[in-house]
Amino acid sequence: MKFTLDENIGKKVAYFLTTLGHTVFRIRKISPGIADFEVLEFAVEKTSILITLDKDYGYLVFKEGRPHKGLIFLRLDDETQDNTIKVLTWLLLSYSEEKFTTNFVTVTEKDGKFKARFNKI
Repeated sequence: MKFTLDENIGKKVAYFLTTLGHTVFRIRKISPGIADFEVLEFAVEKTSILITLDKDYGYLVFKEGRPHKGLIFLRLDDETQDNTIKVLTWLLLSYSEEKFTTNFVTVTEKDGKFKARFNKI
């Protein structure tokens, strides 16, 4: 799969995904400081799934109707890179690629357990 990592997702996560054979684009490295809608447009252009901790993308997708090629929004109590890797490991083992490329996925964490909600747009 191809992933675009928003600026709030670190290089350790990028390395993890790369070692699994995925293509990874890091906004922090490619074009730091660009607006959220530009990040979303970049991900669409690259046909990649956007991973973010930023809730503003919900507004862009649901309210403004902006297109995406899959979006994973992480609403985590623990936003460390290690926990993000733990969440992504769980997601990738639990669901097929199609679930990510056709949905806005919101992942929440409660008492160390993860839950994913898939919203088709």
